[in-house]
Amino acid sequence: MEPSPFVFIPIPSHLYNELVLRIGHPNADVASYVEHAVQTYLDRTEEDDWSDAYKLWKEQSEPAAEFRARFGDPDKGYYWTPLFLPNGTRIMMPYGGQTYEAEIRHERILLGDEEMTSPSVLASHLANGTSRNAWRDLRIKRPGDIEFRLADELRHTAGRR
Repeated sequence: MEPSPFVFIPIPSHLYNELVLRIGHPNADVASYVEHAVQTYLDRTEEDDWSDAYKLWKEQSEPAAEFRARFGDPDKGYYWTPLFLPNGTRIMMPYGGQTYEAEIRHERILLGDEEMTSPSVLASHLANGTSRNAWRDLRIKRPGDIEFRLADELRHTAGRR
């Protein structure tokens, strides 16, 4: 049996219903509208500066092997309850007029080659040892994310699932 060329993604019924109402008739081909929206987004963001993990994946002839060598298993990462930060995630914090970045590599938080034992330790380290609220200071960009988002926003989003 030939595998299906389609992936089925459930969407909330209120979004589906709103789309049908906006299209204007109950027999609308909603899948075509969704496909068009996704393709438009992919075309529009093709040249965006994604994560280092995405750039490696896109530029290498063997992207999966390169990703795994640098970042580790893409299905693993660091758990910052309730968030899961997959390998390849970038963590950014502006402080003192500079912007600092760390990464999740091989299930560890790394600032350069130095391992940080937690996001809180990372935030405090970047702020010269002062006490910090990592949820409010750190910005997160997971592989596939368009932009950095405040960790606190992601935490509240994850809590609603």
